[in-house]
Amino acid sequence: MLEILAVPTVWNARNPDALDWRTLVQLSRPGWWLVHVWLYLAPTGQKYYLLASPCFWLGLAYALFPLNLLVYGLNDYTDVELDAKNDRKGNFMYGAKCSREQMKDLPRLIVLLNVVSMLVLALVSGRWLALTLWLPTAFSVNLAYNVEPLRLSSKGPFELPCVVFGFTGVATLASIVNHLPWAPVGFWAHMTCLVLRTQLWTEFLDFDPDAAAGRRTTSTLVGKAWSKVLVLVFLALEGLVTLYFFEDTLMRIFSCSGIVAFVALEVIRGTSDKEKKKAMKVQNALGLSLVFWIWHKGLFAT
Repeated sequence: MLEILAVPTVWNARNPDALDWRTLVQLSRPGWWLVHVWLYLAPTGQKYYLLASPCFWLGLAYALFPLNLLVYGLNDYTDVELDAKNDRKGNFMYGAKCSREQMKDLPRLIVLLNVVSMLVLALVSGRWLALTLWLPTAFSVNLAYNVEPLRLSSKGPFELPCVVFGFTGVATLASIVNHLPWAPVGFWAHMTCLVLRTQLWTEFLDFDPDAAAGRRTTSTLVGKAWSKVLVLVFLALEGLVTLYFFEDTLMRIFSCSGIVAFVALEVIRGTSDKEKKKAMKVQNALGLSLVFWIWHKGLFAT
């Protein structure tokens, strides 16, 4: 029983075969926590009273670490050999580069951290039934994406609707634990475009290692040129959705900047891996600044 509940005891074990807290945090990809911040805050916009609510902060903390560990950790668990050849791995932006020995205990820790966190959320919020349904759904979506027999992450283009459905769960969680109505239609349309263009953009970044390993993502299925076209299509759709639903200058500028950045970096001149990482970090910084503005204005809230 104690072995089932055991967790790492040190931040950095300095042992290539040990799963420590540093590796767990890397597996959750803090460089991409912004996505869950964006989605979780959406239905809570302008609800300043929530800043004094334990449910709000516990839900946000769960969305940042245990949930991201489920989303990205399970992905890395099934991609150990592929990630070993990926130079972008081994950091807090794109995830850890682990040995098979390190990863053997990861599924248990993912289940433990998510179940315990959900019990705490249910206890504090009182939403037992809704959260009892929500957590198995979250696990099912991530298992379908990462694990055979489905493993949709390697069966493009079917990974795309799976990813969109999975990320809708974050905003839904925020509505559940904070006792709020669902976000409006404009948010869901914008979120769909944002998630799809981000997914395709990251698949494009991983094109070479994925293609070398014979992994069929949407990007490797259509090729590099059409991958760029698809990213531009969803960037353009995101811009149109923003113009139609949101009369906010900063948000419109951000959507347009994504198109300009992608065209300049990937279509016109091309970039090195180092430049790609820098561009992603800059975009994340801009997005983090914008998300607080959107929350303040209540643009995604009902």
